[in-house]
Amino acid sequence: MMDIEDICVFLCGILYVGMAVPIKILCVLCQWTWGVVQNIVGLLVFLVTLKNKHSIFRCAVVTHWNHPYSMGCGMFIFKGDHGYAHYSDERNEKINHDVLVHEYGHTVQSLILGPLFVPVIAIPSLLWASIPYFDRLRSRKGLSYYWLYCEKWANLIGDKVCGNIREKC
Repeated sequence: MMDIEDICVFLCGILYVGMAVPIKILCVLCQWTWGVVQNIVGLLVFLVTLKNKHSIFRCAVVTHWNHPYSMGCGMFIFKGDHGYAHYSDERNEKINHDVLVHEYGHTVQSLILGPLFVPVIAIPSLLWASIPYFDRLRSRKGLSYYWLYCEKWANLIGDKVCGNIREKC
């Protein structure tokens, strides 16, 4: 049986991988209730990619896959390799970290928006990333991929939560 001191210790948290354990538990519970739709989709993709390398980043399960893009789906992040041959290893490492933080921003958006994540974030983000018209528009107007509100917000919130500093893009 827990006494008041145990409850206080639990609520205050024990530091674990840079975040309090109770907060991690709360994040997972919120993801699987408030954000259940995007987490079921993320879980299905995770199960399909089970043989890939996996890791944990804060409150997210990261799957490293061999695709040129990354995506966040609830508490699941699917991370592509964003390396460029003409950049130094240090620069590529920073780019990959920024992408991971950006995708974690989508994880936080899922926590905030819950069932609204799919229509407000996921669908516009998917269309912005995958439709050739938008690729041409970005090229023609010199727009960053992160110009779209949902991508800009993912950067902002991911950087804030993770203490990340990124170059202007």
